[in-house]
Amino acid sequence: MYVINSAASDKGIMAYMPQGLRKYMYRADLTEAYELHMRLGKPFSVYFNDGVYFVNNAGVLTSSPKGAVRITRAHIDEALELASRSSLYARKNSIAEGFITIEGGHRIGICGTGVIKDGRVDFIKDVSSLNYRLSSETVGAADKLAERVLTGSAVKSTLIIAPPGAGKTTMLRDLARILSHKGIRVGIADERSEIAAVSGGVSPFDLGNFTDILDGVKKSEGMVMLLRAMAPDVIITDEIGREEDAEAVRIVINSGVKIITSIHGADLNQIKRRGGLTELLDSFELFCTLSRRCGAGTVESITEADNDDA
Repeated sequence: MYVINSAASDKGIMAYMPQGLRKYMYRADLTEAYELHMRLGKPFSVYFNDGVYFVNNAGVLTSSPKGAVRITRAHIDEALELASRSSLYARKNSIAEGFITIEGGHRIGICGTGVIKDGRVDFIKDVSSLNYRLSSETVGAADKLAERVLTGSAVKSTLIIAPPGAGKTTMLRDLARILSHKGIRVGIADERSEIAAVSGGVSPFDLGNFTDILDGVKKSEGMVMLLRAMAPDVIITDEIGREEDAEAVRIVINSGVKIITSIHGADLNQIKRRGGLTELLDSFELFCTLSRRCGAGTVESITEADNDDA
């Protein structure tokens, strides 16, 4: 298993960082970082598998917040301008969902004051926190899971269960690569542009020769569109949870097409305790639970629908 696209060390991510932070970041070794967190008035935080560090004024990573670069309103305002390409209005719908996805599949989470219109969040103003969740391509991340997902040319419909930041998207991306390279037709419904990170119609990741990507379309609609238009063997999408997502999964399964997707949760038992998910869970043949115990993408269990954990 190896990482071939280290996000934080890639100059691409630097283009979305405010100039006042960029000069320090170039000096710090951020190769293994998975999150960069800005909180107004607080130290600039960098998250690694072994803990949180801070960037000081010398561009050195330290475990102490003393002397660390602190985030200002100017930092946050400039970061938002860069992330939205100077058009916050054009990104209004995404911001209302609490994030902006930038080139490379990196997601910037947004916190501030919600502006409510007709009972729904219409915008987020007075932004106080930005969380850069960094995307990277880890070839081989899904090798263990793929051995269970794929039997000969037969694919099992699979649900990946994990808390935020535990490697769900990386696992889905690598599964797409593995399956496609074996000649299986893969359709990716990439609502948030995170799995394939398409820019100008091209993904920077190796997703194989038999993968079709529907980018930026609501996943419940995207799954059905792929089903009708691309005749896939399997559809891959990320973070289901809404009722319309569950209905789309049922449509895909009932059409004889397999589905591989993910859901937020600690483990299968927790998911089972949630109301209204029984019928959805019955659609899957395999369940995989991930954690960050030994770093993002740690496989805690792989469970057949009718067997015990393995």
